[in-house]
Amino acid sequence: MNILLVEDNDVDVEILKRSLKKLGSTGSLLRAKDGVEALEILCDHTSKEELSHPYVILLDINMPRMNGHEFLAKLRQTDKIRLSRVFVFTTSASKRDVALAYENNANGYIVKPDSASELSNVLKTLQEFWQLCKAPDAV
Repeated sequence: MNILLVEDNDVDVEILKRSLKKLGSTGSLLRAKDGVEALEILCDHTSKEELSHPYVILLDINMPRMNGHEFLAKLRQTDKIRLSRVFVFTTSASKRDVALAYENNANGYIVKPDSASELSNVLKTLQEFWQLCKAPDAV
């Protein structure tokens, strides 16, 4: 599973990396610190690293410059990347945030778990889901 992690919190990034490593994930993990950087990676190819296809986006909501909701709305309006699979992955359990994410066609909404074991379970489930689903070649 190739992942674009859109997350501004360095600690959360490291925890996720460790959990993926423990699961034996063989996919790539590319990180953007906010929505602006994520769009640059997806559209402008200004990043030093390439995002391997197919990929899934794990998207935080609360970030500087361009938050997760703004990014998701922009992504869905951009033909080249509008079909990207996006799972909101955030600490917010707000009904407003959940509704807005789905209004912008998020593929799922996951509240970040409190423990490493719960995170491993979430990532394992996401990885299994990813293996079962068929995705377009170009996205």
